[in-house]
Amino acid sequence: MNMPVLETLASKALLTLTTSIVKKFTDFGWTKIADEISASFDENSIRNYCNACEEYINIRTLYSSQCDVFIDDVYVPLFMSPMNDPEQKFEITNLNFYSEGITSIIGRAGQGKSTFLRKMLINEFKNGRYLPVFFELKYFGEGQLLIDLIVDWFGRHNVSTNKKGIERLFKSGYIKLFLDGFDEMPPSIREEALGKIKDFSRLYPKTTIIVTTRPDTIITTEPFVSNYQVLDLEVEHIRLLFENISCHDLDSVSEAMAQIENNPNIKKVAATPILAILLFLTFKAWSKIPDNLSDFYKKVFLTLLTHHDSLKPGKKIDRGIDIPLNDFQIEEVFSNFSFLSFSEEMYDFTHEEASKFAEIALDEACYDNVEPTKLINIIKQCTGILCNNGYDKIVYSHKSLQEYFTSVYIARQDLDDKAIFYKECHRGDEETKYKEVLAFLSGIDTKEYTKYYHIPCFNSIFDPKDIKNVTRKEWIKGAYKVMEGVHLSFTQDILDHPSVGLAVGKAIDKKASNIYELKIFHPIVMSVFATNSSKMYVENNHETLVQEIDKLDKGDGVIVPLIEVLDVLPNNHRLDFEKILIEIMNRSIVKEHEALIDFCFKKERPSLLKTAFKRKKDSESIIA
Repeated sequence: MNMPVLETLASKALLTLTTSIVKKFTDFGWTKIADEISASFDENSIRNYCNACEEYINIRTLYSSQCDVFIDDVYVPLFMSPMNDPEQKFEITNLNFYSEGITSIIGRAGQGKSTFLRKMLINEFKNGRYLPVFFELKYFGEGQLLIDLIVDWFGRHNVSTNKKGIERLFKSGYIKLFLDGFDEMPPSIREEALGKIKDFSRLYPKTTIIVTTRPDTIITTEPFVSNYQVLDLEVEHIRLLFENISCHDLDSVSEAMAQIENNPNIKKVAATPILAILLFLTFKAWSKIPDNLSDFYKKVFLTLLTHHDSLKPGKKIDRGIDIPLNDFQIEEVFSNFSFLSFSEEMYDFTHEEASKFAEIALDEACYDNVEPTKLINIIKQCTGILCNNGYDKIVYSHKSLQEYFTSVYIARQDLDDKAIFYKECHRGDEETKYKEVLAFLSGIDTKEYTKYYHIPCFNSIFDPKDIKNVTRKEWIKGAYKVMEGVHLSFTQDILDHPSVGLAVGKAIDKKASNIYELKIFHPIVMSVFATNSSKMYVENNHETLVQEIDKLDKGDGVIVPLIEVLDVLPNNHRLDFEKILIEIMNRSIVKEHEALIDFCFKKERPSLLKTAFKRKKDSESIIA
């Protein structure tokens, strides 16, 4: 399917919609605005609008970095669930999501958040009930108003209209707003951006606003934002994805799936689309699925660099690019490049900017007589990790690849430099910026990560007597320390439907590490929901809450600290709350902590290098 087909499907429906809007506005007596909208959204403008939106439904991938792929040609079913009700599942192939206010779709790196949103965009084009607006939040600038950015967006997409007309469409609920990549904004402006999104929602309460983000960003802790989580791929959908990218090599698909079925750990690796794609490319190159996550990541770059073209049938491709570096040296320089660009918060570049970063990366590695532009071309043409995006822009095919190779660079540094880096990440702003990089470092630089980052941050919350044997009481005490900053918000809607709604917020200290506060926040919310704590508090304090709500502006809620909610509930209820909280923490936080500490202390044993010379002096054999 190509854009003209989509245009045929969408333009007729959108023209019908705008004609209906013009008639309603005329009936209301808003003739001036009706005339402006009629002129702005005529048949030709709508056709141009559909064509201009092509950039959002045609994508570049790791296996098609040189040409666009229509999203429906590679799409596999993606599901999401409400965070407060994981038993519900929604698949988006034909989903036309509607909910007044702000909805956040939360997913890990490469889990398909943007694909999810782009698929929903196509649905809206076909459905023709709303005018869809797709805005990438990485282009949000400090001090900018969202409405001004959207008016500019319409202008860039060949619809000439004024601010008043767009405002009227939002007030009437005729525009559905898709905001992609909250986590892709610099951490320094996320709080401001969240404030602007909330203000926008208050101004235009009938508008559906859907925002994608990675976990643990501030928008996920905001009251009155409905959170949905993208779910992992099912096994049958992994197979479908492999078939989509296999060039009809169904034998390889079957063999790869058989190996995945026999390796539960690797099955978890393929749970996101980006990793499933990388896993299949690695399998095609090595004829074997990697045994573990660490081995998988180590093989990714060399797989793409050495074997990317060999995956294609027919005559071997000679790209005419040659530099005096071997594959491992190219990977070293590319990790330098990734760190440099990531540390500067550069996620896309002009060709000139990319060449400058490559020049510094080569100098850092002491490789002379290598043209920076040739290095960039090698990465682009032979791996697809970097690809062109427009006339003069180069981007990573996925942000997680930049984060991974940034972690590779950091793991390679001297111990003193790494210790400084990890200490800097104890501060909230740096920790937020490097959050995903730190997640990679926990696997490839585990000892130093645990010693210089995990343990200090962990102790700031839990302060155990023995870091190797944290007691249940200490886990609970730490969780309550986090709960001191958690509050529930009770609106009239929640009072009317206490079993359905739950608005929870968390105060964050941006100057300190908040990794464990955010990790524990989700188990706290799930425990509140599972024990009906909010509902019980409403039942016991309904009259008082109604009186307090009457004093507030419409839509606002009474803020009550969670500790206060738990304090007025029966003691057996608090015990149930703590029991569920520990059960949820045991499945994630406790397990992760124990694995890191166990590994770290094993690594404290004398190395083979040190013991070899000691045995030599003592005339002992290593295998005696």
